[in-house]
This record gives sequence, structure tokens and C-alpha cells, in this order.
Amino acid sequence: MSLNNYMSAKELRVQNNICLLPCGDEAESKISKWTAKDLKPYQYYVVNKKSIDTMFSGLIFYPITGRRKHYLYPMYSNIGLLAEKEDWEVALKGLFLENYNFEAASTNTRKGNKTDIWVTLPYPTHTQTNFGKVNGKVLNFKVESNRFEAMQWWILEFIKKWRKAEHIHDKLSFKGFVWPRASIDKGDESLVKRVTNFIRKNGFLSLWLQQYGSAGCVDWKKFGFSAACTHPNYYGGKGPGVNWITNTAAFAKYYHTGMQIIYGKGILFKENHLLDYLNYGVSKNYMKDSLLVYQFPKQTMRKINEESPDDYAKLYSFIKKEYKPIYPTAAFPLKKS
Repeated sequence: MSLNNYMSAKELRVQNNICLLPCGDEAESKISKWTAKDLKPYQYYVVNKKSIDTMFSGLIFYPITGRRKHYLYPMYSNIGLLAEKEDWEVALKGLFLENYNFEAASTNTRKGNKTDIWVTLPYPTHTQTNFGKVNGKVLNFKVESNRFEAMQWWILEFIKKWRKAEHIHDKLSFKGFVWPRASIDKGDESLVKRVTNFIRKNGFLSLWLQQYGSAGCVDWKKFGFSAACTHPNYYGGKGPGVNWITNTAAFAKYYHTGMQIIYGKGILFKENHLLDYLNYGVSKNYMKDSLLVYQFPKQTMRKINEESPDDYAKLYSFIKKEYKPIYPTAAFPLKKS
């Protein structure tokens, strides 16, 4: 039965306003490993190179590749080389590199505060028949038990590394794992349930960044996720119209998910599409009531701060729940009611 409200950060017991950070060679952010300088305008509201206030309280590190052209990101698996065990290991080690990624986030976090950390799981692509040896056995991802064994192994290796990294524990709080695909088809349903159950038994949360209308999106609770946040598929330039934000907000309230806010660059995106997300965040109440995950395709917060400081300021005011809708906009000519 519907609770008729958004999933909240409070009920999940995490900090809100979480940002997705692709990393690894060929990540569209153009950042293979995040430095403290790269992360500063995510973690803090930076004006004239000075940190004025906090920004995003949670970061999702999403490894795109292991070795060059070996993609962990499932959408790229058909255009590169199939990821093997070595690539999963490379991605894992990369998260814990000295002075980068987790350590960089820790360096930026001020004493007395903590930044929530999430990590996206590698995806065991069905076509990989020679993944490498785990527990003395060569894994074949045409076999579901082998796919689960690989994910279980990676999760345990991550947890082991995290626990050893005690020097970052006073600044960072690891919350859980993010499922790597936006849809869950029949071939993944059983695997997802096994993985989320394993994550839960190890004391961590599981998050699904689903898309509105994607396979399995209404069944996120049945898959065992702790939470889901829904992507409206709205870009402003190409694809569905702005009404998909309103449809997604209604869906999110009915099915008790959080929302995603997308601000990208490129041919898909129309000027001022960010304002559509922010304006509706006020009128549909997800600014104040919802668990929120942000994505910035083909740009970084440092670039946004340098090239579009007004948008950077609007994002800050939205995160602080102080944003006031702007009417009209080029993409969304609303009038005040």
C-alpha cells in the first residue's frame, strides 16, 4: 500500500543531498580520480575560492572502468572490452588511492562533520564467460550463482578495505552500495534480491537509482532495496517533456521513492532545464520532503561554479531548502499561482 509520500533521508538515517561522481578512465566527468580540489565545490559552497557553507552531504563514487576500455559501467559493456576480475580489483583499489577519491573527500571534511559515502557496484555482464578465479573457481556470468559469487566477493573485499582505512573514519561514514543499472529486467531479479539481502546482512544499505518507467521500478521494495530514487528522464532538449517531472513526482510519492535531479550538458539538454527541476522541487515539495540524488552529466561542479555561477548559487539555495521559483524560464514558462 502506498504511504503517499516521498522516501526521506531521515527515515533512511542518512544525510540528504547526495551527488553521483563517475570515476575511472573515460568517465564522462573527464575525471579518472577525484582530488580534494575537484571535490571542494561539491562538499562546500565556494564563492571567490572560499568555502562559505556546506553543499552535498553524501557522495556516490561510481567506477566506470577498471583497466582502460574495460567497462564496469553496464551501458558501455558492448563498446569496450568485457571487464574481468582484474578490472574489478583495479576499480576497488582506485577508490582507496592515497590523496584521491575517499581520502580526498576526507581531507575536505571539516573536523566535527562527516560526509556520507556510497559506492556503486560493478555489474556482472551476462556475456562474460571467463571472469577469472574467485575462491579457486573460474566464474562464468551465464550462471547466476557465479554472478552472485563475484558481487559477494567484491562487496566483502570493499568492506575489508574500508575497515582497514581507519584514518578516514572520523571524517567519512560509509552508508552502502548502489545497484549499477537503472532498470531491472527478469534476468536480474533473482540476483538483485540475493545481493540486497547480502548487503543487509552485512549491516549496510542498498540504493537503486531507477528511471521512471524502467523495468521493475514499481517493485523496488520486493527486490529488497533500502531505498530507491527515481530519474524523471527529462533533459529539456531531447526526449520526454517537462510533464515527466510531475509524473515522476507523483510516482515517487505513491511508491515511496526519492527523486533525482539532473543538470547536464550536451545536445540532450535545453538551456534552463535545471530551473524546471528546481521550480517543481518547490511546487511538488520534493525540495523539502524527499531523499535527493543529483547527477551532472558531462560537467562538474567546479565547471558549473566557474562558468554558470548563478546556477551554482541556485543549487546551493535548493540544497538549503531556500530556493525561490523563478518565473518564467526559457524552458518552463510557468506563472505564479
